[in-house]
Amino acid sequence: MAAQTTFDLDDAKDLLKQLENFHEAMKQDWSRVENQWANLRSCWHDDQYQTFEPLYEKLTTTHKDSQKESEEFISFMREQVRIAEERRAKLGALKGL
Repeated sequence: MAAQTTFDLDDAKDLLKQLENFHEAMKQDWSRVENQWANLRSCWHDDQYQTFEPLYEKLTTTHKDSQKESEEFISFMREQVRIAEERRAKLGALKGL
């Protein structure tokens, strides 16, 4: 048997908004990092580059993975908020009867 849980819709909406803002800021910041890396890569030609470049590629992969997970969690939270709003509306309609 499933346990009864509580879900504060306002808190969920606040969390969703913060996640969306954070996600967007990360996208914008990462774009600036990518542009700067492209500038540096075009003129950096020594042994240090050969050491750093694989580390940067690993960072890029990690960032892409975290962005994807962030998008998935945002989608999940949107769905939870939508469900909670529907339930709230149905309960409100029932109370009006």
